[in-house]
Amino acid sequence: MKKAAEKPLASAKKKRVPRTPPNPPRVVEDLESPYTIPMSVIPVVGVAYGIGRRHITRGLTYAFERWTQCRAGDEFIIWMNGILMASDKVTLANQSDPRFFLVIPRSSLLLHFVDDVYGEVRRVGAGTVSTSERQRILILDTLPGGEGNCDGTYHTGLTFTLSHTIIDSVVASRGVDVTIRAWANMRVNDLVMFYWGPHRFELPPLQPSEVGRDLSFLITPDFLRAVGDGRLVVQFYLYDEVLDESGPCHRWSKPVPVEVVLSTTLLEEPEIIEADPDLLILDADSLHGLPATGSVFIRRNHPAFVAGDHLIWTVMGNTPEGEEVSYSFRLPVTLASYNDISIPNAIVRSLIQSTLRISYVREREMLPSRPTVYAVAGVRHTLPEPDVLQRHGPFVEPDLRLITVAMPDYAPGNSGDDLQVNILGEHLDGSVERVFSHRAAGVHPRFRDFLNAQYARFEGLLRTRVYYLVTGPVTVRESERRYIQIGRPARTLVAPSIQEADVTNNIDPATVGSVATFEARAEFRAGDEVIIKYVGSVTGSTTIEYVLAVGSNPFLADVPKKLIDDNLDGTLRVSYVRRRYGVDELSEEKAYTIGRALGELFPPEVVEATTGPDELDPRLVAISGATVRCRYEHPKDGDQVEVCWRGLSGAGTHFESKDANRGDTFVEVIVPPSAIGFNIHPQGRDIDVSFKVIRNGVPTDSPVLTLNLLTLSHLPGATIDSIGESAILEIPKLDDLDQTRVAPWPYIEINQRMWLRNEGTLDTDAAYLEETYVGREVSVADVNNGPAPFTPVSRLRRLKEWTPFTIDFGVTFNHTNNPADIVWFETRHHMVQTQPNVFPHPEIKYSTPPSGPEVVISPITVENKCQVLVTYPNMNQGGTDMITLYWIGADGVPVEVGTQTGLDGGTVTFNVSNELVGVSIHTTIQLQYEVILGRGGEGSSEVQMVHVQAIPQASLPRALINNVANGGSINPASLTGDAMLRMIKWPYSAKDQVAWLTLAAPGAVTQNLLVEHRVSENEATNGFANITVLRSWLMTVPNNGTVTINPLVNFNRQNDKGMAVVFPPTQYRIAHTTALVFDSSAVYFNRKTYFLDGYPNVLPIFGPGNSIQRVASGGTRPYLYSTSNAGVVHVDANTGYATMRGNGSAVISVRDSSVPAQVRSYTVYASQAVRCVGLGRSTLGNIRSSANNAGARLLSLDEARELHQVFGYLWPMGNGLYWTSTFSHSFFFTNYYYGLNINTGEILAGKDHVIGDHFLGVGLR
Repeated sequence: MKKAAEKPLASAKKKRVPRTPPNPPRVVEDLESPYTIPMSVIPVVGVAYGIGRRHITRGLTYAFERWTQCRAGDEFIIWMNGILMASDKVTLANQSDPRFFLVIPRSSLLLHFVDDVYGEVRRVGAGTVSTSERQRILILDTLPGGEGNCDGTYHTGLTFTLSHTIIDSVVASRGVDVTIRAWANMRVNDLVMFYWGPHRFELPPLQPSEVGRDLSFLITPDFLRAVGDGRLVVQFYLYDEVLDESGPCHRWSKPVPVEVVLSTTLLEEPEIIEADPDLLILDADSLHGLPATGSVFIRRNHPAFVAGDHLIWTVMGNTPEGEEVSYSFRLPVTLASYNDISIPNAIVRSLIQSTLRISYVREREMLPSRPTVYAVAGVRHTLPEPDVLQRHGPFVEPDLRLITVAMPDYAPGNSGDDLQVNILGEHLDGSVERVFSHRAAGVHPRFRDFLNAQYARFEGLLRTRVYYLVTGPVTVRESERRYIQIGRPARTLVAPSIQEADVTNNIDPATVGSVATFEARAEFRAGDEVIIKYVGSVTGSTTIEYVLAVGSNPFLADVPKKLIDDNLDGTLRVSYVRRRYGVDELSEEKAYTIGRALGELFPPEVVEATTGPDELDPRLVAISGATVRCRYEHPKDGDQVEVCWRGLSGAGTHFESKDANRGDTFVEVIVPPSAIGFNIHPQGRDIDVSFKVIRNGVPTDSPVLTLNLLTLSHLPGATIDSIGESAILEIPKLDDLDQTRVAPWPYIEINQRMWLRNEGTLDTDAAYLEETYVGREVSVADVNNGPAPFTPVSRLRRLKEWTPFTIDFGVTFNHTNNPADIVWFETRHHMVQTQPNVFPHPEIKYSTPPSGPEVVISPITVENKCQVLVTYPNMNQGGTDMITLYWIGADGVPVEVGTQTGLDGGTVTFNVSNELVGVSIHTTIQLQYEVILGRGGEGSSEVQMVHVQAIPQASLPRALINNVANGGSINPASLTGDAMLRMIKWPYSAKDQVAWLTLAAPGAVTQNLLVEHRVSENEATNGFANITVLRSWLMTVPNNGTVTINPLVNFNRQNDKGMAVVFPPTQYRIAHTTALVFDSSAVYFNRKTYFLDGYPNVLPIFGPGNSIQRVASGGTRPYLYSTSNAGVVHVDANTGYATMRGNGSAVISVRDSSVPAQVRSYTVYASQAVRCVGLGRSTLGNIRSSANNAGARLLSLDEARELHQVFGYLWPMGNGLYWTSTFSHSFFFTNYYYGLNINTGEILAGKDHVIGDHFLGVGLR
């Protein structure tokens, strides 16, 4: 029995049975599904996604996001229908990459419906095998309409017929029958894009019963009436279910022209001369780079036109990418002639594979013509596509430092052509993002770099493409598109929102009730499953699921208050999934901060500038730049402050961002000297300084500071090497190699422009003018050492004796050739002397040092006793010498002090008048004498340079009001009339000196009592007297306020305030017996506030940010309040309650009943006022046009909600839905936008189409 039992065991040992490993790898479906690049098509009925020919031209690329425990040796695989399609392994070189790629060759792909598509990762060793969810997909390698043809101007496989091609009102009332012939590769869900002129007639996707048959339908009367009159081209193209177009060379069918005549009041339609008049096709290639010509003939006796009329031409269309192109021109009418307009070739070429609409309007009474619509044919992309060097297939990592676009070696390739490289992508709402690089083409190889800040914005966008344009002398050529995908694939649904968030995407828990409101702006149907995902910085991930019982758009749900409270001072990210028929669509994600809002943004300060007025001396900031200080109420970690210094465009404007942190008192940014210097102008220039706080990607603007950047004055002028600063151009001293030098000046930069000219009188009495520089660019050598051209010595030697000679040098700091922008340096003045100096220089007495070629004198020391000594050896030998002394002013004009005979002792003393000293105060003069020898012969002396100091303030008088001493007090109420200001005579006072006198006080408007005032003879003798100081002005100064008097006098009798001597200031304290007290600090209204044009009595809600009430006290009651600008701020005359009415500034004043009255005031700066204008009821396209014509824009859904919250049932413009600019969804290439009833708050999505929904419209401006 035992042996019999053992036989089967023995035989079992000999059998070969499959062995199971002792520890088989565990398979877990935890891998994120790999995705295709470019992005696959979602949704497609019955499958997870669709793939078309454009996806597989170079093979099908899949991307695997990095998985957990990823390391070298891991194998990743794509499976389709049980077949291993592609695999690869992670290597040491790429094991740290964020994602990995597989490419399935086009020849290996399975087509049509493919089951069990998934990714798999086999970890090295005996680790876990991870797979993604198994999916069913659709792959098509055909084009709707077949492969088509590349010759001709249209797709010969796409044809149709119309029942009528001439449509009058009778035909239009019945409609037009259309029959489209069955096309190649016809399949279910193909979509016909049928266009009647520029307007699409909507058709549903093909049903199974329609496949393989001709397609017939009716163009409805409503559509025909809505499109209206004109000569129109009718044509169509196709999409299949995976959104491949008919083509590949021509997407459009053969066009059929139609003539629509419904109105007899329109003017005759124009034509394009170069177009085919029978087919209405304009072949862009046949233009050979030349413009097209629009034309209309206007006969002599045309009843609609008279001499002097003008036509406004409009050419418009939409590119195949959906961008609107428009070109307008105004021309006078020529009767009995063709009236032509030139249409730029670039406009025509941009509309290849689309349509072009041309029309005109008679400007008088704006009478329109019938339009003509042409199909534009041609090869749009005549150059090969560019490459992106950093791509993996079509995929580009989003976090590279830069990407490089490489152009192929196209022909012809002229280096002087203009090369523009573009990156273009589309948001879910159809808006377009674009960056470009623009410069000369250069020679092959041609590359253009785009930094991360430029290209990373395309992450997650749709249809991102790279292409280039080459503009030559005649033509503009455009390349094929290189489609790329930046980062992860785009989500197909717009990010949701939380309604309680503010414009900076911040949620203040204090503003949230029991729950917040989640809103998803998309179309939802009954049975949809919505999965909302919240990710809090504190709470982590939370999901809430809904199965919808009814359809809605938008979808609203509660957000638990706890989610917001628990993430205080953190962030909350929100997204959702819409699951329909087993297909998931993901939304974009939106991030919110939780905490207090920004609060008030205060005007920026420029630390180095003065206030009242706001002025900046560029000398103060030439080295270190200007400091812009930004303050706002509630800084928060993660805030970005972006400062804008807005001067001249280009180098004169500077933007800089800096991070802010919680608790910061202010944020400072340094504006570099280059951005300051570029704006320097001889008359000064206003600079707008502002900042914006960017929180969660949303910017909030500060008030704008308008800063007057002063000019650079009194810059040292040019000097000649051998002459220097001497007032005498001593011809014998000139050297043939002399150079005229200008020292480097503040803000000197290459590419600034310079002017240098010499001016004098030749020995023939002819005028001498030589311009060495006329707009010459500053070079690097000039920046380092200053410009130094050779002096025209040979011409200077021909100058006439003792005539003026000047050297002028100027610069345009903004690099232009405009003479009005030149900042002139100090003019160098010389008197010409043809003989060498043979006598020693004179000596002015009481100087420091006592003698020498260059000294300093104090005008107070030399007053009434200024003397100049002339000493030289052998005076009066052989006869009596005659000596003439010259006092040469800063302007180079010599003044003869006098002529004396020589003395045997060798020294002659000249007395200098106080008038001559006075006119030289605060300048540099030069002394020289000439000698006629008694023994025969003559000669000149060397020059002594004398710096005449300004009079010290201790030696100058103060200006006094009513003879009250400096530091005293004034009670304006006690004055019986206006006060009087006087200032006693000052040292060296003289007729025609120029004076300035200002009166300033905080909280009051500065009074300019004297401005460039010429001192009279009486004032020179007695000083200033009886200058009126208004008592009414003194009453405006707050109690205990300080009044400051600032006198300045230019002793040189010039209107140059910079060279004026500053007198000591006088200060008084204002003491009101019953002082009127009123806060005079500035107020900023910056809360968004709506006002309704035409409804002045329907007002918004007022509160903090758009209203204020300041109540006066003291003084004598009653008070009367007033405004300087009722269009900006309205104030209640009795209560002082001030409310916003518009944008701008206004001064709010209060006047009491004192005699005289006291007045106090404050300034209100208002922004964020929005005016609403009614636009009637129509389709969205017409409402948009009406808004543009009214200088307004459509409101967004959020703004419509704000109007509802503010006005509600008080809204007076009509009860109904109002169009908004907020995109809802797209259904078979037709866009839907939200409408909102401002009275009730009801929301509904409306169709944007020529016969779409009719809603009301309101524009904002």
